[in-house]
Order: sequence, then structure tokens, then C-alpha cells
Amino acid sequence: MTIAITGRATTERAPRYLKQLCSHLGGKLDVDFDTTGGTVRYEDVTAQLTPTDTTLEIAISGVEQLNFYRAMGIVAGHLEKFGAKDGLLVVWDDAHLAAAYAAKKEEASN
Repeated sequence: MTIAITGRATTERAPRYLKQLCSHLGGKLDVDFDTTGGTVRYEDVTAQLTPTDTTLEIAISGVEQLNFYRAMGIVAGHLEKFGAKDGLLVVWDDAHLAAAYAAKKEEASN
């Protein structure tokens, strides 16, 4: 069964963050990108990144739950770190999956 979630980071500099994130992750993961969007692959999970005028949208889908949560952490964590001075934050559209991700993240940090 496929798991999917979409997140959005509000920013007027979405193309810049798309390029920075994909360039950074491309050193360790399978990444394709251009000015219209990007794809990041981690194990069986795919993250589609789409810049708009007001957001960077992140659509993540995969099968294996642990890989799915790791991909959420990789993409959102790096993006939020890069955009810390701008207060960049990824807001996920599925509260249940977002809560499960937060719990896994907390569990991993302990």
C-alpha cells in the first residue's frame, strides 16, 4: 500500500530553495531537478518538489513506512535548516501522518 503526503513551505524564494536542496541532496541521493521542479529518490520513496510563487510544495510517496518517514525528515529537515533565517517551516496536509512522523522523529532523538 502506498503512503503519500504533501507539504508546503511558504516562501517567495521557492526556486532558490529548490536548487539549494536538490544540489545538496544530489551528492548522496538520486536527484533530478530544473527550474520547474525536482525529484528526490530515497530507497522506495519519491519526493516531488514544485516551486510556486508563494510556496515550495513537497509531495512524498512510498511503500515502506520507515523509509517514508526518513524521506520526510531528509527533505523537510534540510529545507528547514537552509531556510532557518527566513523561518521556513514545512506544513504537512495529513495530520495523522505528520503526527506519526513527529513521534518517530522524537523517538530517534532519544
